[in-house]
Amino acid sequence: MKPTLFFSILIAFSLFANAQSKVDTLTNEKIIKLSKLGLKPSIIVNKIQTSYTIFDVSTDALIKLSDNGVSADVINIMMTTNTRAEEEVANQKDMNDPKTMRRTGIYYYDPNDNIKQIKRVDPTVTSTSKSGGFGTFVAQAYTYGLANSKQRSDLAGKNSRLQLNNSNPFFYFYFENNANPKADDWFFATATSPNEFVLVKLDEKKDSREMVVAKGNAYSSSTGISNKIKVDFTYEEVTDGIYKVTLKQPLPKGEYCFLYASSTPTQYSNNKVWDFGILNGQ
Repeated sequence: MKPTLFFSILIAFSLFANAQSKVDTLTNEKIIKLSKLGLKPSIIVNKIQTSYTIFDVSTDALIKLSDNGVSADVINIMMTTNTRAEEEVANQKDMNDPKTMRRTGIYYYDPNDNIKQIKRVDPTVTSTSKSGGFGTFVAQAYTYGLANSKQRSDLAGKNSRLQLNNSNPFFYFYFENNANPKADDWFFATATSPNEFVLVKLDEKKDSREMVVAKGNAYSSSTGISNKIKVDFTYEEVTDGIYKVTLKQPLPKGEYCFLYASSTPTQYSNNKVWDFGILNGQ
């Protein structure tokens, strides 16, 4: 192959590849051109469904499309596509509004975030174990069971995946009335308000976070979260099933979690918490 011909082919291929890499945006004018080429409406419809589109479907624009021979089937799909795009934009706007119902759960709300103002607080599975080991066993043996042992609930990892720069964050709880909720959603179908949850400051360890959920000895025992590690909050119902949670005081730097504190239905387990960290606390 001659060098001149080789370079001509190479340049042509490069231009073709560059053209293919650009986004093919369909407009009213391009639809008119495709129709005047005599393409079947089904082909144009398929092209619309596989392309990025910016259509004008105002009354005057529809008249122009019809006058230029665009079929009714094509005009209908143009209108449907345009409506769907407008709905997606509207829904995205609504999803930044905390008063818009969404999947049940706990969400962090940051009105200053220009991209995503509401972030879901993902649940984390906990494991429960007794603390003290052999030392506690020996102490109880020599004190006839008077020494206390503690039961701790552990979260894997030193830090939560959700780390907040705001020491005074807002949270929203979303509940639903559902007699047969999914296993992951029963907390927010059984509970009716944030009053059935507690906010806890976690004890940070080298590779985990933990909280004491029970303690006892041979003569007495107690279960539940100590008031020493509870964090006070208030809440208000902003609309049906949606509650805004506000902290009474800014949080110190550290790791925290919300947990369901009411009795657990027999068909479910209560081994999940909704955890987050504060990076720059008071």
